[in-house]
Amino acid sequence: MSVHIVALGSECPGGVGPGDETAGPGQFQGGLLWSYLGHGARELDPNSVTPSRHPLNPAFMEYQSRVFGDVRVMVRDCPSWDLLDSDWASVRSVVEQADIVVIKYSVNDKLAFQQVRNVYAPRLRPLLRHWGVPVILVAVGARLNDEGPPCTCPLCASDWSSCVPHSEGLQLSRDLGATYLELPSLNNFFVGRYFGSVLEYFMIQCLKQKAKERPDKRRGHRFNEPRPPHLDQPGTHNDALIQSAQRWKVQGKGLCLSQSSSVMLDPMGVFKRSAVRLLSGSVLPAHRAVLVARCDVMAAMFSGKYAEARSRVVPIHGVSSDTFLAFLEYLYTDTCCPASVLQAMAVLVCAEMYQVKRLQHLCEVCVCAYLQSMPSRELASMGISVIRLLKKAKCHNADQLYVWLLHFIANNYLIFSHKPDFLELSDEEREQVERLRWPSRGYLQELSEYQQRRRQIRKSRCSIM
Repeated sequence: MSVHIVALGSECPGGVGPGDETAGPGQFQGGLLWSYLGHGARELDPNSVTPSRHPLNPAFMEYQSRVFGDVRVMVRDCPSWDLLDSDWASVRSVVEQADIVVIKYSVNDKLAFQQVRNVYAPRLRPLLRHWGVPVILVAVGARLNDEGPPCTCPLCASDWSSCVPHSEGLQLSRDLGATYLELPSLNNFFVGRYFGSVLEYFMIQCLKQKAKERPDKRRGHRFNEPRPPHLDQPGTHNDALIQSAQRWKVQGKGLCLSQSSSVMLDPMGVFKRSAVRLLSGSVLPAHRAVLVARCDVMAAMFSGKYAEARSRVVPIHGVSSDTFLAFLEYLYTDTCCPASVLQAMAVLVCAEMYQVKRLQHLCEVCVCAYLQSMPSRELASMGISVIRLLKKAKCHNADQLYVWLLHFIANNYLIFSHKPDFLELSDEEREQVERLRWPSRGYLQELSEYQQRRRQIRKSRCSIM
């Protein structure tokens, strides 16, 4: 495994000037990162005395080192911020590959610090937050604590107007979301004890994160075990049905208003009260105005020269009392809540009989929702025949429910193919179900071959080992 570190800025006062094209070897050999990683770089490559330039972006000096025994560290260091302006796109690509970003500045160079804070930090801040890269902000030449002997660092001995105070460096680290370090000098004590400890912590966290993201090397792959076939998830066919029901919601309200406007021309016939007599003997009271305004078939029945137009009790054939009561509930309240799949199908048949399209679509959605919510075990043991629901949907012009039930049977092929009523499907329906079945025949064949290869591999292994 490897760790990529990108360093920006110079820890020396002045750094590399805008007119300088290269950084001297002495600057890197006495620099912060080279002071800590230079020993590992010489162990990795004895010929690597000084860093080399990055082949694609000459603004960066590049070298490799070794830490923790066998972990390679790739360091790309750009000592001058002015060199970053020449090709910001390539600089961004280099920073994007970083696992750790180190930003350095000298407390004795306030102009360079202000340039970093006002110009380059706003460009780096959104990138660093987006990538989530840990950042270390190092102030070189900072003062020691006040309890020690008198300090001779630039912050204490020089003019305050030309040095960077502690508060400004700390504020910049907060803006960048960085860890703030102050190093009075670049000797082995401060570099190894403080900077080295923080850098090692972030390198360990980076290695742990990479170990989690790396795929597990299972024991079975050592013996060249075959990989199991990939099983795609079954497709869904609910979106078109739900969108259709939402579309019919608006059309149903417009239909009610347009029909009621024509019926209101007959004020004497509007407020007449009628009763509905069913074959079971039940009598359900209803207002003729509501029935006429909400249903085209009843509007024609009550306004034409039919017997129902002159009768106060209208007989209804072929509909049970519970079903017609749910139908009347929809006409009055514009809601439909069937208690089961069978009741939803019965209301659907009644809605198709009286040409109430929106109620028909609502019942289709209810049937789909009830069946979709059933677990596989309940689907296998329920007494409702989905094949007969399919036939009834086709018979009563519920085209969307018919297509959805075909997909539902195909997605649960292993459940419905073993039921006796599966043979009632027509040749065209069975062909479509076989084409859409889940799992597919190809997957079952691949699974059989995979299991057969695994059995052969187990037999070929030594039983003792």
